[in-house]
Formats: sequence, C-alpha cells, structure tokens
Amino acid sequence: MGMDRTGPGSVTRPGRALIEQALAAGAPALDEEAGKQFFAAYDVPVPLGGTAASADEAVGLAARIGYPVVMKGSAATIQHKTDAGLVLLRIVDETEVREAYRTLESRAAAAGVTLDGVLVEHMVGGKREFVVGLVRDLLFGPVVMFGLGGIFTEALKDVAFAVAPVSEDDAYELMEEINAKVLLGPVRGEPPADRAALAKIITAVGRMAEDHPEIREIDVNPLLIDGATPVAVDALIAVGEPVQVSTRPPADISRLGDLVAPGDVAVVGASADTGKWGGMITANLILGGFPGPIYLVNPKGGEILGLPVYPSITDLPETPDLVIIAVPAKLVNGVMGECGRKGVGAVVVVSAGFSEVGPEGRAMEEEMVALAEKYDMALVGPNCMGVISAHQRLYATGFMLVRPQPGGASMVSQSGNLGLQLLVSAEKRGGGVGKFIGVGNEAMIDAVDFVNYLHTDPETNTIVAYMEGFDDGRRLLDVVRRTTLDKPVVVLRGGMSDYGKKAAASHTGALTSSTAVFQAAARQSGLIVVTDPDEFMDLTFALSYMPLPPGKRVAVATLGGGWGVLVSDEIARCGLELAELSPGVVESLNQILPPFWSHSNPVDMVATVTQGVPEAVVETLIACDQVDAVIVMGVVGSMSESHRAIEELEALKTGRAPGGAGPICAAGIDAEEVELAPSERELSFINQNAFLMDRYCKPVINVSQRPMTQAIFSAGGRYSTFVLPSPLRGVRILGKMAAYSAYLKRKGRDLRC
Repeated sequence: MGMDRTGPGSVTRPGRALIEQALAAGAPALDEEAGKQFFAAYDVPVPLGGTAASADEAVGLAARIGYPVVMKGSAATIQHKTDAGLVLLRIVDETEVREAYRTLESRAAAAGVTLDGVLVEHMVGGKREFVVGLVRDLLFGPVVMFGLGGIFTEALKDVAFAVAPVSEDDAYELMEEINAKVLLGPVRGEPPADRAALAKIITAVGRMAEDHPEIREIDVNPLLIDGATPVAVDALIAVGEPVQVSTRPPADISRLGDLVAPGDVAVVGASADTGKWGGMITANLILGGFPGPIYLVNPKGGEILGLPVYPSITDLPETPDLVIIAVPAKLVNGVMGECGRKGVGAVVVVSAGFSEVGPEGRAMEEEMVALAEKYDMALVGPNCMGVISAHQRLYATGFMLVRPQPGGASMVSQSGNLGLQLLVSAEKRGGGVGKFIGVGNEAMIDAVDFVNYLHTDPETNTIVAYMEGFDDGRRLLDVVRRTTLDKPVVVLRGGMSDYGKKAAASHTGALTSSTAVFQAAARQSGLIVVTDPDEFMDLTFALSYMPLPPGKRVAVATLGGGWGVLVSDEIARCGLELAELSPGVVESLNQILPPFWSHSNPVDMVATVTQGVPEAVVETLIACDQVDAVIVMGVVGSMSESHRAIEELEALKTGRAPGGAGPICAAGIDAEEVELAPSERELSFINQNAFLMDRYCKPVINVSQRPMTQAIFSAGGRYSTFVLPSPLRGVRILGKMAAYSAYLKRKGRDLRC
C-alpha cells in the first residue's frame, strides 16, 4: 500500500486508505494483514504473507512464501490471537498447513466466533522479543512505548515511554531506559541488534499518530530481532474517533511586571490583627521594608501601624500597580470591578471559597476572570498564599511571617501551606529565594505560565515548582523543553501514584500510567522531578548556588571510613561513578596526609583536620581532570567541637549549663542535638570551597558532622558553599545535577561556566 496525499496541506500520510477503510467498515481495528500493509507503508519490516479463505489457498500461500510458516486465525472480535489459541508456529509442509487450518477453525468455533480468514506468514527467526506501541494520553497526547516483548511484556513491565513526536535521540534513549537493553547487544551467538533500524521503527510509530488522529492504539508485539534486523511479526492498530486531549491556552503574561516589581501596592482587607490574612500580609509588607507606598483598604477606615486606611480602592490617592485582596469570597468581585475601573495592573486574590468549594464558587471564579480580562489585569489565585519578590523587598504572603533573603531560585507552588513550608526552610537555612508565587486555583494564570515567565526573568537562575496537576501536558512539555536549555527546572510532584488504568486494547494501553507518561515527558524535556520536600530544597540551593558537574565522576574526602563506604554505595545507585585517582594525585595526597590514609577514592583523611590539610586535599581532588565533583564529609562541624567542649567543661566546674541555661547533670551534657555556628577555622575552609568552585567550575558538596545554624555560606563570589546534614542526600542531589548536565551536553549546550 503506497502513499496517500490527503489531509490538510496535502501532507503525505502513508497508509491513509487502510485507515479510512477500517473506519468506513466500523471496525475497531485494522485486521492483521492490513496492519502489516500499513507498517510496510512506513518502511517497517514485516514478514512476507497473505490471508487465505480456505485450506487450499493456505497451502498455495505457504508454497509461495516458503516453509516454515506461521498461521493465525483472524476475527474482528479477537484482538489478541495468542491468548485465544489462534496462532500456530513452525508449520513445515502441506499436511501441517491443512491440519493447522482445521485446528484454527475448530478453536474459533469453540470461542463462539467465525474466522474472517487465516493469515499465512513466513516464520521469522530470532529469540529476542521486544514491543513497540502507542497510546493517546489525555494530557500529553500520543505516547510511544518500547520495551521487553512477548510473554514478558505485562509480566515484567520492563518498558519505557516517550511523548510523540519521537526524535531519533529520543528513540535511542528509550533503548537505554529498559533493564533488558543488554539483549540489544551480542547475546549467545546472536549479533547486536540494528539500533538504527530500531530507532526508525520507534520514530515511525510516533509519526503514525501524528499522521492519523484516528489511530487510538498501536501494538507491535513481538518485534523480533531476526539476526540483527527488527521485524514486526504481530500488529494491532486500534482506530476510532480522534481522542480529545486536554488543553489550556497560554495566559497573557505581559502585565506580570506589575506583580513582581510593583511601584506601589494596596491590601484590601487590611487589618491590625495578624491572626487574619489581611493582617499578616500587611505585617509582612511593612516589616519586609517594601520601598514604595503601601495603601491599606478597609471600610472601617482609621489607621494601622501608622498608615492611613482608606474605605475602598476608589478612594486611593493613586492607582496601585498591585492589589492584594483578602476579603470574604462574596465581596471579591466587587473589589475586582473597583480595581479594573481604577486601572490596576495586577491582582492577587488570597481569599478562598471559589471553584474548590463547588458550582456556586466556580461561577464566582469565572466572573472574576471575566473582570480581569475586561480590564486587562493580571490575576493570580484565588485561594492562594500570595507573592514574594525578594529583590524588590515585596513580601506579600499571609498566614505567618516569612521573609527569605534574595536569591537566584524562584518558586511556584500549587499548594499554599507546602509553599510556605518550603519558604520557611529556605529562611532557616540561610538560602535565598528570588520570587515566590502561590498560584492557588490558577483561574487565569497557571504554574506553567509562570515557568514560562521566569524563563526570561534576569533575577532567576533556577526555577522550582510544587505541582499536583496541570491541564495541558503538551504545553508543559514545550515550555519546560525551551526553559531547561537556559535554566534548570525542578518539580516537586504530588499525585504521582497510579490512580487507576482505563481498559485498553493493547499491552501499551494496559501498561501506560500517569506517572510513566509524566516521567517520560520530564526525561525528554530535561525537567528534574523529585517527590521529597527535603530533596527539593537541597536541589533548589545546589542548583542556584553551585556549578553543575561536567560529568559523573565523584571524588570523596571523608574524615572516617564508614561514611565513605555508605557514600560509595549511594554513588552507584544514583548513576554516578567513583573517580579513578591518577598516580600523580595519589602522590600529591601522600605529601599531605599521614602514611596510613586509604590511598584510594574515597579518600579517608583519618580524622586529620590540621590547619591547611583538608583545604589541600579538596583542592588536589577538584583540580584533577578525572574528577567532576567532590563530596567532603565531616570537616565542617568537627572543627567546632573543640571550642564547644572547652565551653561545656568550663560550665561543669560551676554546675551550670553553657550560657546560663540552668543546671546540668554531672554524668554528662544534655544529649539533645545542638545546632552549631561555624568557627572561624571552619568559615575559612568553607570560603575556600567557594573559591575553588569558582576557579575550577566544579561543585564541592559539604556534609556536616553536626547540625549547623545555616546551610548556605557566601564568600562574595559567583558560588556559595552548601552544607548538608546527610551524606546520602548530598549524593542524591549530585546525581540529579549530573543527569541535568548530561542532558545539556546532549542538546549541544555548554554549562555556562
């Protein structure tokens, strides 16, 4: 079956006539012979064969094809022939052909169906079975699957996915994603599979979905490797009305400058009571030192914290760029109208009681959006935490006081309380946040729009987001794919568990899940996905304060051997490698460390913290061409202990706890963990780490022996030293950073260092 020049713009769509014939007949799928013809139109190798309507025809076909042959009973109501016993293999002569024909008729009758015919095909050799398939996801559209085939497909679920269109690079990555990739190499006398031919088949399946929106599912199982050549020996192509994929058009983000860099701001629902949202927002704005005018609005009037209170937006002496609305839901749209008539540029509605509570609330939310569109206002929320733009000293969030210092990471959150928790963590660790946007119900502008906006924000070098869901997977994929070429994007994903599977005609459909498709989109776009809030914040700071590793070779410097063993195991689990130290590096370390050091990586410094020794070890390692990153364990935290011990011993003499906190037991100091401030000696080491990262453009991750009062230490240069409380957490974030670095290299981007 040749090419058909049909459809919009007369685009060539191979096999179009076969699809239209099945649709016209009302068939749920192409029969197998038509399916093979369809694949052949896309240059996918298929076995030689044809359909017989009688035993005599089957004998004639087998003679022309050449023995051995395979015979398959075809019936429109049976899509998986093997399960129904309608596939017979290794038929070697005319007698067996006739017997096989009778057997297939008998089995079909026992199943209550009548055969439409019997497909007779050349029996393809090869023991290695794979599967290629396609399904249409409701959020991302067509998705291609590749994995281990045959009877193992659903049993072992060793498959990987890619959102179509699938590039040649995507196809090769799919082959690397499965555990059974070893079968693509030389195995038990079989030659390596032709990966280039496999890539062409995988990309062709993706094109099929684009060319023919009526194709719902495709299943090529098994895809046999005959010698080195992949051959589609079974084919299922399910058709029907095109599947409608969820979409959401991008929002107009041209007014977001009024949101993140307003000249003045108003709070509607302002209060002196910080137990109320309007009160806490007012307190955060004033205490945060917002440099522009702050207008407070409340019908009661009066004065709050020395600022006059106006009865309405209409009564303000100037038009504010940004208005924060914190009034009961039923009053919000009245305020929105006032804002529009006043010429306000951006509105943040923190008030709840809209689409999240039911139809009545949804109607009010739709009216809110209509008002924002009518008056050309940017709308954030409703039901959100608020907004922070630390570089502009705009702290406009409710519920509690939180004012992290300015930094390069900007955060978008679909959850108010979780977003606040992350901000508190940033503040406690001494890490900066550039911008925070709580998107709430996303009535007008959603999280993807903000990622798109932050892509070009000069104050943002890292974009992080908490996301539970999205309306348009394809738009998310496109926005993130563009953004990650310039800035890392990290998503803390909620709702990742599989929430049920729809009935599917194919193995691909049965194995597809929301999680698998999202992870495929993340891999293709360079998106970094985590599910743990601590790892999320670790990555936020690591990416915004440290350089990316140019590769995955890690050197480990540790004060003790036990940590080195644990870290080595985690390095292997995270796709990293222990760097091989050259003889020159080992000799340099011999000049620095005692004779009984480990003489290998991990470098066991045997508790040597003598002035200059840890510094020299770290510089020797990071300067090595065979090392891409360094993890230092136990140096920070240990050098403060001597000062602490002296203080507490002195306290024992007087029977008082250090600092006059009260009596202590003579048997020992309170065992509760105490967060330590770094000593001058440690600060010197920490600052040298930052200098080394600047000089060699490789990350140095420090793990503290004891909890520290902060995690980020700036020395005034391009990079800051990041101190973590756990060695395994350090390895995990380094693994994510190395994977992102490798993605940038595959896309031909440098590491900007």
